[in-house]
Amino acid sequence: MKKKDELIRMGFVAHPHGLKGEAEIRLLNLNFDECVLEDGMEVTLFPTNEKSKLSTKGETWTLEKIRFGNKVLVVFKGMRDRTHLETLIPFEIYLDREQFPETDDDEVYLVDLVGMQVVSPEGEELGKLESFSDNGMQYLFEVRLLDGSSLSLPYVDAFFPEIDTENKKIVMIMPEYSE
Repeated sequence: MKKKDELIRMGFVAHPHGLKGEAEIRLLNLNFDECVLEDGMEVTLFPTNEKSKLSTKGETWTLEKIRFGNKVLVVFKGMRDRTHLETLIPFEIYLDREQFPETDDDEVYLVDLVGMQVVSPEGEELGKLESFSDNGMQYLFEVRLLDGSSLSLPYVDAFFPEIDTENKKIVMIMPEYSE
């Protein structure tokens, strides 16, 4: 089994749903159409605190059924009932990157961009892409600049006009500030 830092965090479970052991997942990516989780996938669960009876080294579970609606609900294969689920909550759900579907030539998974060098349009190094988040309207890139400060910008062409996956570089146009 892979270590936690070798896997991709997909979301977390803090609440059961119903009596049969269904779990309500809070996905990190709020755009459900882009979710790579599907029925039959193996995921690794890690406890988020000492209340969870999951092994701190992680446990592999299979997504028997996942449903997207107002809430994202999942049934884990082998989950006996709500009481069983409650002994495991709270936990995070991780997925091996190798389980992600292949992308088209012009597509990229944002998780693959983390750690890439961020450069100006002229090629001057500005920093690295540290992380990304989703505010429900758009993705935000968190860039760690060379001076140690960080900058959070929307992932839009006005700030990030080019991504060179082959050379692992992201072109960023620094915002202009006015008073």
